[in-house]
Amino acid sequence: MVMVLYPENGVSPVQKALMTSVQGSNVHVVGVDSDFDYCQSVIKQIFNNKNVKDTLRSHDIRLSAANSINWGRLLPQVVYHASAYLDLVKKGILSLGEECDLCVPTGNFGNILGAVYAKSMGIPIRRFICASNENNVLTDFIRTGVYDLRDRNLQVTMSPAIDILKSSNLERFLHLVTDGNGDEVRHYYDQLNSDKYFKVSSQVLEKIQNEYEFMADWCSQKECAETIKNVFQSKGYLLDPHTAVAKTIADRYPTTDRPLLICSTAHYAKFPSDVLASLGHKVNRDLLFGGLEHIETLPTMHQELDRALHRQCVHKRIVKPNMNEIVGELMGFVSKASGERIQGHSS
Repeated sequence: MVMVLYPENGVSPVQKALMTSVQGSNVHVVGVDSDFDYCQSVIKQIFNNKNVKDTLRSHDIRLSAANSINWGRLLPQVVYHASAYLDLVKKGILSLGEECDLCVPTGNFGNILGAVYAKSMGIPIRRFICASNENNVLTDFIRTGVYDLRDRNLQVTMSPAIDILKSSNLERFLHLVTDGNGDEVRHYYDQLNSDKYFKVSSQVLEKIQNEYEFMADWCSQKECAETIKNVFQSKGYLLDPHTAVAKTIADRYPTTDRPLLICSTAHYAKFPSDVLASLGHKVNRDLLFGGLEHIETLPTMHQELDRALHRQCVHKRIVKPNMNEIVGELMGFVSKASGERIQGHSS
């Protein structure tokens, strides 16, 4: 059984259509009238709720997660960072063992953390460049060691997958940087939960910047849009708004002695309105992709995506950002999917 929570106003219309058209009695897709940070936070609360877990276990049901709350989500990311490096070797851009830099559009810190693990396993990545949009809490943290959510509100941008302020996998990275010092990391996150702020020690910051060679920067939506347009006009290649964030930042940190890999994270067709607007085109609201499908570009149009989006919307449930209401959705779905009435939950 699979239950999906998504931020109602934090995904593109195409992304929403993909999720809400999934068929199957074992799938339940629910929009939450909030943002990604809330959705991720409430899932963690449910996972830590003994009453919910005990109730589900009594029916032989265990909870798991598909995003990077689950460490298993990072495994394929480790693999494709290794694969990207080996592609450079195969193409003769560098010799096996020579270093490259890597720039990753980053919100939840999972993708770039996968690259850190790849390096620890032998992939010779030199610098890690963390690229953010206007939700640039990670930029500030990597530059200063201060993670500060005070007076900071989530900005909805054209790159929704990195519209995140509470980067879940940063906690894992800090555990790595502190050599597994769980007490230190716990202290940081207890302070974040209570004060919306923490500051790492000077030793930890020095290690992040110099030993792990992390750099960070961010760009505005205007800069992102300009990158999409400029790359298309000069190369005939159409970037999605997340990859464009990485490209914008990567161009600020060129190297002459080693290649710089840009991690591309989505297909542009998931964000037709923003991509078309970046190119200076009008969006045709009568067409599913707004007319984007008629532009000749690389990569080519995503045909499977086109077919998937012609399916009927079957999931229309939207809930308030309320723990009890979301747990009720979970229990109701599990009851229906399993054919057993499940009760007794509380938060």
